[in-house]
Amino acid sequence: MMSLMLRLLSVSAAGVLVLSAATEKDIVKFVKRGLSSNPSIKKIIEIKVLEKQPVYRLPDWEAFILEFKLTINERGRDVNITNTDILFAKDRFVAPDLVDVKTNRSIKTRIIRSLDKSFYDEEHHLLGNKDAKHKIVVFSDPLCPFCREVVPKLFDAARKHPDQFALYYYHLPIEGLHPASVPLSKAIIYLKKKGNKEAIEKIYKTDFNYEEKDEKKVLEELHKKLGINLSVSDINRPDIVNELNQDMAKAKKLMIKGTPTVFFDDKYDRTRNEYKKYLKSENETGNSNKGK
Repeated sequence: MMSLMLRLLSVSAAGVLVLSAATEKDIVKFVKRGLSSNPSIKKIIEIKVLEKQPVYRLPDWEAFILEFKLTINERGRDVNITNTDILFAKDRFVAPDLVDVKTNRSIKTRIIRSLDKSFYDEEHHLLGNKDAKHKIVVFSDPLCPFCREVVPKLFDAARKHPDQFALYYYHLPIEGLHPASVPLSKAIIYLKKKGNKEAIEKIYKTDFNYEEKDEKKVLEELHKKLGINLSVSDINRPDIVNELNQDMAKAKKLMIKGTPTVFFDDKYDRTRNEYKKYLKSENETGNSNKGK
């Protein structure tokens, strides 16, 4: 489906804001003006800026994350829709996307929304003290090879430095690439509810047949390799399935497109290594105290 921003520009010749710099109010007016020219849009219910971010490695460019609530005509009937999109702005200019000519990659795919405090809840708290100096949130797939490299290090950091880091874990199994990650994610939710956090780390360090789609066979492999005996009905309790679905919905709302996605102190950490800066600081402090 063509993005709403591209549809906007396809019906509006205006691509320049007559301003020194675009404000949130200016962006909303610009978008409304463009969408008003689109005959398939019956009513603009609301357009608002959810967040404004600097664009990584592009000085002076800003990304405006917008939410659209519209009534559109679809196959002869009116339908209310809610969608999000991104508009880029620099000085007087706006663009629906920016593309790196060397990689042919859209900059839009790199935009991730920031967190609010609701993500630091008891249900997702895994390791470290909840009142630790820094908060780490990770969206992960237990069979994603990159996750299996990054996430155990986050476990280790929060366990060894509980006053420095609180780790919150969210599930985002990529079923199309690792079908077995879905039942394993549900198994992790079940085990955490039972207080068995150690098993979660063991799952990350154990090889599984990631292509297996049969939940019973995935659980049999879990039992054989780790001695964890769960049934299909165990991992498909309504509260388990609901938590997984809610995590995946939150990932979509944050505009997360892959795993592992890591946040450090509310902000998306594209390096996945921001926490290491504070490990170094703590180690240096500890060493200096020993020398006194």
